[in-house]
Amino acid sequence: MPPSFTPFGLLHLLTVVVVVGIIAITAAWGRRARDADARRFGRVLGVTLLVYYVVEGWVRVTYLHTPPIFLVPGELCSALFFVGAFALLTDHPVAFEVLFFWTFAGTVHALITPTPLEGFPSIEYVRYFACHGLLILVATYSVIALDRPMTWRSLLRAAIALQVWEILVGIFDWVFDQNFMYLRRPPPSPTLIDSLGPWPWYLVSLELVAIASFVLWLGVLTLARGAFPVRVPPAAP
Repeated sequence: MPPSFTPFGLLHLLTVVVVVGIIAITAAWGRRARDADARRFGRVLGVTLLVYYVVEGWVRVTYLHTPPIFLVPGELCSALFFVGAFALLTDHPVAFEVLFFWTFAGTVHALITPTPLEGFPSIEYVRYFACHGLLILVATYSVIALDRPMTWRSLLRAAIALQVWEILVGIFDWVFDQNFMYLRRPPPSPTLIDSLGPWPWYLVSLELVAIASFVLWLGVLTLARGAFPVRVPPAAP
């Protein structure tokens, strides 16, 4: 029988510490590296996102017997693999904005209050934390090492993009009888969503939580910018 997952247990907390440590070390290195080196490593991370998504999909189907339809990037975190890759490989400002706000408003919560189907040392446990940890690493790297600016307009654009994405996912859920982003029913395992009311009212609550999280993380980043100003690129010879 696979091991069960214990939220906020010792292994969960140790896993979070390890993930956060790796993120901090990588972002700190990128901050201290030359601008060209930091950007080059950013492109490496962009390719890594795509490679990881393919490898993880193969593992899920082959070893975890996941139905192939669940590999469709209908969940927020799944979509962020492609958003992040697009941002890092094209340097598109809106993609970076979506990456930052969606990741810190959603993926960070998934890391703190996770819902893996099995506990450590199962493949599912490792996959879950590797997946979410990689996304948070990329989002953190983009604002710390690459100095991507975030403003109130950035927040607005990320919020609008979220509404458009939810509509598209809702249509997919309806056509294919799926439940991506829990738009049709709550998650099967206990999560914080259970405290936000029954369906469909928890969808409204989640929207409010998302906007509040957007504002919170924009504030955190603004304070960090004050303590660690944006890197000034060297003048051209």
